[in-house]
Amino acid sequence: MVARWTERSAALRWLARGAEGVWMVLFGRRTVVFQALAVALYWMGLAVFAMQAAPLIPNRYVGRWHWVPIVATLAANIASYALACAADPGVVTRENEKRAVRVFPYDRLMYFANKPCRTCGTHKPARSKHCAVCGRCVQMMDHHCIWLNNCVGLHNVRWFLIFLVSFAVVCAYGAFLFATVVLEIRAAHGFDRITEWNDELGRMERVSLTSSLLYVLDDSPLLAVVAVLLVVLTPAIAIFCGYQVRISMCGYTNNEETKWLNVSDAVADGVVFEIGPGSAESWYEVVEKHDQPSDTRPRKQIHSLNDVVNIYDRGAWANLRMLLFPPSTSMDGRKPHQR
Repeated sequence: MVARWTERSAALRWLARGAEGVWMVLFGRRTVVFQALAVALYWMGLAVFAMQAAPLIPNRYVGRWHWVPIVATLAANIASYALACAADPGVVTRENEKRAVRVFPYDRLMYFANKPCRTCGTHKPARSKHCAVCGRCVQMMDHHCIWLNNCVGLHNVRWFLIFLVSFAVVCAYGAFLFATVVLEIRAAHGFDRITEWNDELGRMERVSLTSSLLYVLDDSPLLAVVAVLLVVLTPAIAIFCGYQVRISMCGYTNNEETKWLNVSDAVADGVVFEIGPGSAESWYEVVEKHDQPSDTRPRKQIHSLNDVVNIYDRGAWANLRMLLFPPSTSMDGRKPHQR
């Protein structure tokens, strides 16, 4: 019994180490696996479109002019994806750290001055985060995207947003075009005119739209697969795109959303205060309860997260403009922001 248990334990440990190794290879470090998969699926879909759908455009539902938005949207989508993958997201190095810390001020609530990264040792600019996958600090870090094999940060978030928006358009527009092609094939086969005997009604009836579409899709399986993928992808990509655009317009990142949740918890715990309320140089700070009796600075307790001003929120359109035209880190000679 002991020998069997020992063998089982050793097997379980071996499986656990193997699973951990696979996880680390796929998600614990940079890998081209998901990037290559995304590119392969994308170009396979384009190949199916070129071979089976493109010859039927224009058709009785869409005109020849549709080729203009088709080419323009695909070009924007492919180019923005390549740029998001290849562009420097805003990596903080020893050479640029002094310039990087001048881009955004420290709010003293989520980001603090003179606080080096515990992993790479560089000074941490406000809004930056160390990416455990890439092993580097990134300015205005949003998240690490496995489909890009790159981080999304200050200097490539514009390409990521353009890619998301254009991909949502590609999916929705592609689903519409594939629908017109399927209907065109249905009409070319005469399914809109063919009749069949209906046993329940006891008379000849036209072939139902559902039956005729199923026949067309069964006759063109690759067309069916891409059409179904587009129908599934369109709402998913649209929702994620809307979320990403929304947080961008609100002046925070994916990484900062988690930080704001932590601030909300701190507000509920009664430890968030506005220091120097009413003055132009006021700021928000966490003052732990055991430190509150000895802290004699003028302060006002914050009772709602809505009362905390996000200093990185410049207004919806100004936030988007900043992302599309990010501030340069070549700011030698200028004093760092102070809060």
